[in-house]
Amino acid sequence: MSVYKCYDCNQVLCRDCSRKHGNTEKYSTHLMQLISDSFILNFKFSLEDDVYGLQFINDIKCLPDGEVVAAVYNKGKLELLVFSISGKQRHVIQLDNIPRKMDVVDKNTVAVLLEKDIVAIIDIQQNHVQYIRNIAMPYGLGTSFIYIENEFYIDEAFGIVVIDMSGSVKRCITLSFKPYDMCYDVKSQHIYCIDSKCGQLICIDRDGTNIFTFTAPSMTNLTDLTIDNEGNVLVLCRNEDDNSRYSVIKVDSNGEKSEVVITNINTSLLDPHICYDHLTNSVVIGLDNKVYIYKKK
Repeated sequence: MSVYKCYDCNQVLCRDCSRKHGNTEKYSTHLMQLISDSFILNFKFSLEDDVYGLQFINDIKCLPDGEVVAAVYNKGKLELLVFSISGKQRHVIQLDNIPRKMDVVDKNTVAVLLEKDIVAIIDIQQNHVQYIRNIAMPYGLGTSFIYIENEFYIDEAFGIVVIDMSGSVKRCITLSFKPYDMCYDVKSQHIYCIDSKCGQLICIDRDGTNIFTFTAPSMTNLTDLTIDNEGNVLVLCRNEDDNSRYSVIKVDSNGEKSEVVITNINTSLLDPHICYDHLTNSVVIGLDNKVYIYKKK
């Protein structure tokens, strides 16, 4: 009985054949997925100009019009690449420093958290970059970064620091954990955080009040998260039984149940990044120099 599909060979495989296929050195990097997954790989593409394999996606986001924006480290160059959902590159914007995380401000604008305490606000249509420098963060800028109503929420040692669009610190939100990553649901006005130390998904309001904490045996090594059209949280997790693969787990907006919706995502030394294209109901994953588009069944 066919259970898996190998996209590199374009073959369907039974469970035993899939194990042999995956354990063979020749096919070890092939992308296999359970046919029963809720999101099925539609297509994938590689970033251009990657002759020496030194181009890496540090974060990826979907704009409201369906375009894909990738913050990239490219052979010493620091870039923001803009693609159509089909993978056609539209243009490149140069950055001053290494991008850490990114969030969407509006349909034409993204904000990028850079190293050396810098935030770049980028108008993609006008190809214009405005830098906010020397932000007075108590312990330096973190690795988690979201935009909410003209303010940026950035993780720090004891919670979240909120700054305005000029870089001034407006307030600090004290938490019992350090948010490794965050995303914001506009409809519920909830912030979803990854506590990587405890392997938990934690939902808080904008003042830091805990709404719920969710754990599951399948959720190990949580690395990134996004929100789908129904308000569910999609969490990227490294597989507990196979550290060379990732899965995407869907947690409902109330933190009451979860299910695995994408299996067997290839990985490397670098963690993948996830975002959601609300126009096409697709999961977009950036890994190394490749972008994978998974379409909802």
